[in-house]
Amino acid sequence: MRARPFTAQRLSGRPVRAGWVLLLIFALGCHRQNKVKPIEPVEQVYKQALQKIGKKHYFAARSLLQSLLTRIPQDDRALLPLVQIRLGDAFYLDGGVLNLGEALGTYRNFLTYYPQREESASAQYQVGMCYFGQVLAPDRDQDLTFKAIIEFEKVERLYPDSTYVEQAGARILECRQRLAAHEFGIGRYYYKRKRYLAAADRFRVILDKYPHFSETDEVIYLLGCSLFATSNPDEGRLYFDRLFQEYPDGKLTRSAKRLLKKQGKG
Repeated sequence: MRARPFTAQRLSGRPVRAGWVLLLIFALGCHRQNKVKPIEPVEQVYKQALQKIGKKHYFAARSLLQSLLTRIPQDDRALLPLVQIRLGDAFYLDGGVLNLGEALGTYRNFLTYYPQREESASAQYQVGMCYFGQVLAPDRDQDLTFKAIIEFEKVERLYPDSTYVEQAGARILECRQRLAAHEFGIGRYYYKRKRYLAAADRFRVILDKYPHFSETDEVIYLLGCSLFATSNPDEGRLYFDRLFQEYPDGKLTRSAKRLLKKQGKG
C-alpha cells in the first residue's frame, strides 16, 4: 500500500482549527483587558487628590492634580485655582530641597494668576515657608533667610486682614533670631581671636538691628569687654551700665562688675 503524499490538505485538520480557536480566545481576552476605563469627573479626581494629601500620599496626590491641569480649561476660575494651590501643598508637605523648589514655583504661579483670591494670602505665606524650610544653620550663608523675611513681610503688606499675618510675623522673628545668631557667631569668632574692633562692630549691628535677640545680655557684655580691650573704657562702661539695668541678677552682670573692679572703676 502506497503512503499518502504529504499535502497542504493534511494541515487543515483538527490541530490547525484548534490553534485558530485559541488565537481567537486570546484576542478576545486582550480586547477585554485593553478596554478603556471611563474618564472620572474632574471634581471626583480632585477629591481623591485631597484624600491622598490627607493620608500623606503626596506623590500620588501630585499625579492626580497634574493630570487635572491638562483637563480643566485655562479660563476655569473655580476648580483650576484650587488644583494649582493644592499641587503646591503636595510638593511642600513632601519636603526636601527639590520639592520645596517645585512648591515655590507653583505658589508663585498661583499668585501671578490669582493675586486677589481668598487663598492668595496662604499662597504668599507658603512662598515664605519654602524659603524658610531651606534656611541654613546660623554659621552658614543666610541669603535664604533674608528672602524668607521679604516674602513674609508681603503677607503683612498685601493681605493685612488675613489670618496668616500673625503667623508671618512669628516667622519673621524667627528669621531675625537666626540672622542675629549669624552675626553673633562672627562677632564671637573675632573676639576669641582678640580682634576686638571687628568684634565690636558685629555686636553693635546686633543691638541696632535685632533688639529681641535671645542672647542680648551676652552681646552687651562682650561689646563692653571689647571696648575695654581697645582702650575705650568710657564707652565700655556705658554698655556695662546697660547690662546692670536690664539684667541686674544675671551671671554676666557679676562678671562685668568684677572686670570693673580690676580696672579700678568699680
